[in-house]
Amino acid sequence: MDGEVKNYRDWGLALGRRFRALKLWFLIREQGISGLQARLRRDLELAQWLAAQAAAAPQWRVLNPVRLQTVCLRHEPPGLQGEALDRHTRGWCERLNREGRFFLTPAQLEDRWMVRVSIGAETTSASEVAALWAALRQAVIQ
Repeated sequence: MDGEVKNYRDWGLALGRRFRALKLWFLIREQGISGLQARLRRDLELAQWLAAQAAAAPQWRVLNPVRLQTVCLRHEPPGLQGEALDRHTRGWCERLNREGRFFLTPAQLEDRWMVRVSIGAETTSASEVAALWAALRQAVIQ
């Protein structure tokens, strides 16, 4: 079929591979190295704040060391284990996602469901992460 249509995959700079460095180049050109560093530091600080809140709260568990801007969480009420805990986790995650204010990613870790929170949108602020933490705590009691 290549003889019948133009195949644009052959026209890329890397001949089929995406030119991923171009995205970073544009970001550095727009924000500069110091701007990019400041944004990454902000995101990491906000993720570490969220992880600290969850680690200090009863029934919440942080499942990963927060080295970048992703926090993996699970709410573990007493008496819930296995499939029941998975249903609980998927349920509160779906409720929050349906509301549309925040978007969380459900994922499996060691065959159990958990929720990933990735902080990295350009306009994310400390007050928004605090609102997310409040929404997380509210979602698990519904």
